[in-house]
Amino acid sequence: MRGKLIRYKFLLLAVLLFATAAFDAFSFSFSPMSVSIDPSGPGAVMTYKVTNESDKQLAVSIKVTTRVIDIDGTEKNEPADKVFLIFPSRVVLKPNSAQNVKIQYRGNPSLKTEAAYRVIAEQLPVDFTKAQGSGVNILLTYVAALYVTPKNAQAKIQFSNAIGAIKEGAAGLSVTVRNAGDLHGLISTSVLKIQTPQATVEFSGDVMREIEGQNLLALSERRFFVPWEGVVEGAQYQGTFEAVIE
Repeated sequence: MRGKLIRYKFLLLAVLLFATAAFDAFSFSFSPMSVSIDPSGPGAVMTYKVTNESDKQLAVSIKVTTRVIDIDGTEKNEPADKVFLIFPSRVVLKPNSAQNVKIQYRGNPSLKTEAAYRVIAEQLPVDFTKAQGSGVNILLTYVAALYVTPKNAQAKIQFSNAIGAIKEGAAGLSVTVRNAGDLHGLISTSVLKIQTPQATVEFSGDVMREIEGQNLLALSERRFFVPWEGVVEGAQYQGTFEAVIE
C-alpha cells in the first residue's frame, strides 16, 4: 500500500511539473492592466505592450468591449468595435519578443460622464508546432480595465437605502450604495451608520467585507449584504455611508 502511495505521489508530481512546464512554454504578458484616457486629442490613445515570455511562437488577439455592472455585481460586455481603433488587433510574436499595440478612442469627444470598457488580450488557438510534431495549446486571457474620462470627473458615493433581509440563513441589511458622480470609485475603509429608534448603529471592518474593494462605475448602483443580528426583516432603515474612494 505504501509503495502504491509513493508511486501515486510521484505520478502526481510529474503531471504537475509537466503542466507547469507547458504553461511556461506558452505564456505571455499584457500591460498596463488599468488606465484612463481622454475623450479626444493626443490623450485619447493608449499604447499596450504584449510580451511573449516563452520559447514558442504564439498569436494574440486584442479587442475592446463595453463594461456595465448591474446592481448585484454581474458584469455585462458588448463589442465596442465602432468606438475604438486597434492597431494591430492581432499579433504573431516570435519567441521572447514583444510588440506594442495602440488603442485609440473614436467615440463621443464631448463625454460628460466617464465610460468604462474592457481590453481583452487572448492567445489564439494556433499551433505553430504542428510541422514539427504535436504541440500543447494553453490559451491565456488578460482582461484589463480601460476608462475614457472627461476632465474634472469625480466619484460621489452615496447611501441609497437599507432593508432588513435574510441571506443564506443569516440576518442582515440589504444595502444599496450609489455612485452619483461621473468617475468610477474604488471603495475602501467603508463605514455604514444606521439609524434605529434607540441609537445609531455603526458597521465597519469585517462585516463590510462585501463592500470593501468594490468598484462602483459612474452613475451606477450596487447592492451589498451587511450581517446584523438586530435587524427586523423587511424594515427600511435610514443611514449614511462613508469610505475612502480611490
